[in-house]
Amino acid sequence: MFIIQNLAMAQWGAAEMGYSFMAFGVNVFGVTIAANRLFVLLFAVIICAIFYIFLMKSRPGKAIRAAAQDPVSASMMGIKINVILALCFGIGAVLAASAGALLSMINPISVTMGLHYTVVAIIVVVLGGLGSVSGSMLGGFIIGIVGSIVSYIETSLVIVAYYAIILLMLLIRPKGLLGR
Repeated sequence: MFIIQNLAMAQWGAAEMGYSFMAFGVNVFGVTIAANRLFVLLFAVIICAIFYIFLMKSRPGKAIRAAAQDPVSASMMGIKINVILALCFGIGAVLAASAGALLSMINPISVTMGLHYTVVAIIVVVLGGLGSVSGSMLGGFIIGIVGSIVSYIETSLVIVAYYAIILLMLLIRPKGLLGR
């Protein structure tokens, strides 16, 4: 990641770039919310729902879950683990690109912006429980709510709150919220 960041910095520079996309307010139940944030929320919820349905109902999704749970047994059942790993890498790349595109609609883009979101993603997955898609979604929701509340109180303490949550979770329930 650091090599790619430095190559990108050498190519494009370290300045933040931003643009206006749907930068107008929408009144939702008496509260004005930026339209681009509502768009990002809607799109993210749709992506999560499609991905969840894909993992739970489709044949490749079931193969992914089987390979994640026990690769040796899945391989003995006829699942081609290398194909599943390639599929997971591709899906992960598409989801990361989607997240980057959505983030660029509400935040300025910089070469080094990825580290913060990577740390938050790891916290979300550990909080929800490794291997639990539902747990990760629940963990993301909790992290989002806590981040919003702490940001309202003091913006500089958001990442501290994230680390406090993950520390407490690891002490109280090391398997995560919905981990087995």
